[in-house]
Parts: sequence; structure tokens; C-alpha cells
Amino acid sequence: MNPKIVILSLAQACYWFAVLVGISLSTVIGLQLAPSEKLATLPYALISVGALGATYLLSIVMQRSGRRLGFQVGALAGAVAAGLAMLALSTQSFVIFCAASLLMGIYQASSVYYRLAALDEMPAQQSGVAIGWVLSGSLLAAILGPSLAKFANHWIAEPKYLGAYGLVAVFSLLALLLISFLGKKPASQAANKATPASFLKRPAYWLGVGNTAFGQAVMMLMMLVAPLAMHQHHYSVDAGMSVIGWHIIGMFLPSFVSGKLVDKFGAGYVLLAGLAVLALSALASILGTTELHYHISLFLLGIGWNLMYVAGTNQYNQAYPAAEKGRAQGIAELVIAVAAIVGVMAGGLLIQSFSWQSLNLGLLVLLGLVVVLNLWMQKQVLQPTLKP
Repeated sequence: MNPKIVILSLAQACYWFAVLVGISLSTVIGLQLAPSEKLATLPYALISVGALGATYLLSIVMQRSGRRLGFQVGALAGAVAAGLAMLALSTQSFVIFCAASLLMGIYQASSVYYRLAALDEMPAQQSGVAIGWVLSGSLLAAILGPSLAKFANHWIAEPKYLGAYGLVAVFSLLALLLISFLGKKPASQAANKATPASFLKRPAYWLGVGNTAFGQAVMMLMMLVAPLAMHQHHYSVDAGMSVIGWHIIGMFLPSFVSGKLVDKFGAGYVLLAGLAVLALSALASILGTTELHYHISLFLLGIGWNLMYVAGTNQYNQAYPAAEKGRAQGIAELVIAVAAIVGVMAGGLLIQSFSWQSLNLGLLVLLGLVVVLNLWMQKQVLQPTLKP
């Protein structure tokens, strides 16, 4: 195994521990600190806002100065954000907690390029495997994260949740250390030259970006709303963290095979499989609201997201020349970041007016429309463009 792939996989694990804590606790802390319940999801939404502001800029920085610098900026921002979150909990300040969330978005923005950096280290015919291996590192966070967070919260009991964010700081600094071993590798001269951005005219590029963005929006919406819905059904915070932990396992367990499936069968088929699994996730939630239903639904949600994320990423990364990589990846990840914000904001609003089961029913209808759109694009748009 390429040592750089291993480093990127471990850095991914460190980042996703921070995500696990943020997903499980940010809305709960938001309810505790916010002046109004309607603002409870604002801190988590600000993570996506911070990512939106940093995503494209980091891509350009990496294009000009190499991946390592961009990754170091992100990990350092994550450590500072965790420190601010601890200060916010100590002073019971909603404003400081929002600032911490905004800064954490920079860490999120840098982390999305881990999988893309892996593409630089593997042959084109193994692009799916490269993405899959990096994403699989998050399994460490999913398996160990909930137990470590519980231990930290018991170790530092007051103020509540301070210990969990202390561990976020530790893992962010660990990621910073790991990234320093990547070595400085600036982009090629061709990647720094002005190009006509021909990728913007390629349907395959936009289909890949659209599929990845849609999967991201759905995952963010349902993942954020699930702890709130469980809170409404009087489940404990620990139960919510367990559900999110299994969700993250579902997100990354398929990474050992999803990349290979893309390389063998093509991105289109894997995308349709991902949409089918998301439909099963929605059905599981429609059928009941027991803790088991939540576990099954969020686990399947993770699997469906993984298939769409790996396949969609592979799809758009096959649709641009090497000289346009910086801008093509930056714009794609910017669109995906916007989709994440839409998902987070929509989740905060929709859960105020609709039940968890109603949301999943609406999702089922939306998934059907996306399946039809993909089939039409594959038949009517993409195939004709591939003809000689």
C-alpha cells in the first residue's frame, strides 16, 4: 500500500472523529446555548458556511503550493475551533460556539480533498480504489469515536461535553502531525496555466457533480435531523451518538468494495445502487420510530451515501483534463459544499413542521425523480457525446 494513501486514510479518521462529535452534540449544545430553539441548528449550519467560504480557495492554494499546505491549514483550523468550542462551553457563550463552528468549516473544506489527493497517487484505472481506501479510514472514528467521546465526557464532567471537544483538539493536532509526513509536492506547471475551463461544457462533469452533491445534501439533512427527531422521541444523547456511530460505519464500511465496484462496473450502475439503498433507508424510517428503526435507517443512509459519493466523485474526475484539475475540483467541491448547506438548513426548518416519517416519505419521492433523471442522462445525453 502506498504510504501516502495510509497517511491520508489516518488523517481522514482524525477528521471524522471531529465530525462524529459535531453531529452528535452541536444541535444539543445549540439547544442549550441558543436564545431560541429555532437557532439550535445554526452552529452546525455554520460549519457548512465556513466550508463554503474555504473550499474553492483551498483548491487554488493546493494547485499552486501543493496539497500539504492546504491540509495543514485545515487541521490547524480544526484544533483552534475545538479550543473555541471548549471556551464557549466554559462561558456558556452561543456566539463563541458559532465562531468555533464557522472555523471548523475550514477543516471540513480541507478534508474533502483527502480523497482527491489519493487520485494523484494511483493509476487512473484504480481511481475508485484510491478513493475507497481513503474513505475507509473513517471507520476508525466510527468504531472508536463514541466510546472515546463518552470516556472524555465522564473524565471532564463539568461543563458538560467539554471533554469531547478536548479530544477533537487532540485528533486535529494528530492530523496536523500526520500531514507533515506527506512531503511538499507542488502541482505541475501545466496545472498552473490559464485554461479555457472546457470541463464546464461537459455533461458528464455536471452529472457527477450533481449526483455527489445530491447524495451529500440528503445525507447531511437526514443525519442532522435524526438526533433532533430522537430527542423529540425522548431518546438519550448516548442513544443518538450510537445511531450516528453506526451511520458513520455505514458511510465508510462499503469503501473497501465500492471503489472496486466503480472500477469494474462503472459509476452509473453504482450510483443507481446507491439511490436504491437510500430508498431502503427511507422505508425503514417510515415503518417505525424505535431505536432499532433509527439504527437501520441511518446505517443504510450511510451505505447509500458512500456508493453515490465514490461513484459521483469518480464520474466528475473523469471529465476534465489534468491542466484544469484545480478549478474543476474546486468548483465541484464548492457545489457539494452548497448542497451540504442546503441540506443542513432545510433539515432545521423541515423538522419544525414535519415528522421524521413524513420527511422520509418526501425523500422517497425525490429519490425516484433522481433515478429517472440519471437514466435519461445516461441514455440521451452521455452516450451520444461518446460516439465518434
